[in-house]
Amino acid sequence: MNDTERFLIIAPSWIGDSIIFQSLLISIKDKYKGSTIDVIAKPELIELLKLMPQINQIYPLDIDHGILGLAKRINLAKILSSKNYTQSVILPNSFKSAIIPWLSKIPIRIGYNKELRFLLINKSYKFIKYEDKMVDRYLKLIGEKYSEKLRPQLNIEQDTKEVYKKKYLLNNSKKNIFLCPEAEYGTAKRWPNNNWVELASAYESHNYNIYFLGKDMKLNDKYKEVLQKKSVVSLIGKTNIKDASYLLALADLIISNDSGLMHIAASVNSNLISIFGSSSPFYTPPLMKENLGEVIYKGLECSPCFKRECPLIHLNCLNSISVDEILKKSMKYLN
Repeated sequence: MNDTERFLIIAPSWIGDSIIFQSLLISIKDKYKGSTIDVIAKPELIELLKLMPQINQIYPLDIDHGILGLAKRINLAKILSSKNYTQSVILPNSFKSAIIPWLSKIPIRIGYNKELRFLLINKSYKFIKYEDKMVDRYLKLIGEKYSEKLRPQLNIEQDTKEVYKKKYLLNNSKKNIFLCPEAEYGTAKRWPNNNWVELASAYESHNYNIYFLGKDMKLNDKYKEVLQKKSVVSLIGKTNIKDASYLLALADLIISNDSGLMHIAASVNSNLISIFGSSSPFYTPPLMKENLGEVIYKGLECSPCFKRECPLIHLNCLNSISVDEILKKSMKYLN
């Protein structure tokens, strides 16, 4: 393939999707030897994307969801129009996400034919929601399909890991377990809080170090009782996305809802148990290294519903996953 190919990628907006799209970056680098990849992304994702060595340059675009922000798009397009990009891959499905590649006059503009984007995209694909895994939906845009060699893998440096170990006072005399109880999408993806408390208490009684990780500081009140235990620590609200990535790379085991942190965990080669409720492990599975973890998903008749809140109120897809089940499955990764 032509080694002068220059790609501009419009990145996804969510942390998990941004991890998944690294497979596309790896595939481009493999298919187009010597190619250059630049990325437009939300500012809050930049530190995560810097851990992806396939990316040459990142351009932040700070526009709130649902806002057109045409002036900002025009200004960035003026800068990018001189970069001689040969192809652009537009991963979000909105009309506005395709504006900059069009204004920049990039010859090949690839994406799914959503929101009348045929006006802006000249190589389009029919969009059928949930037909493919998310990773294959991205890779389809360059004619590829997922395989192990395309597995997302953040560039975690050993020396920097040691820095984070000291910064957060991780104690390696005992196994370190990280619990990720959040899922920004909604409550139908969140294993109940009382289960997380019970799980942390059980691990503590087995003489492990337990760290809660996330950003919703209101959870600290809900976990107040278990946080009184010496070996249970909350880092909720105390880390940025780069810190979280390195901390997960230092974990002996991670338990996580289907969330951005789950996908980060899968990309740093740590043991991972993923809990799925309203979402589907067939659509957005953690793309983890083989034998480093497993998914717990009940596959009830009503799931996956992909709803933010349980439409049937009972939340059986998550309530049917017991603390004891998680404990039993996790022991093989801790012994």
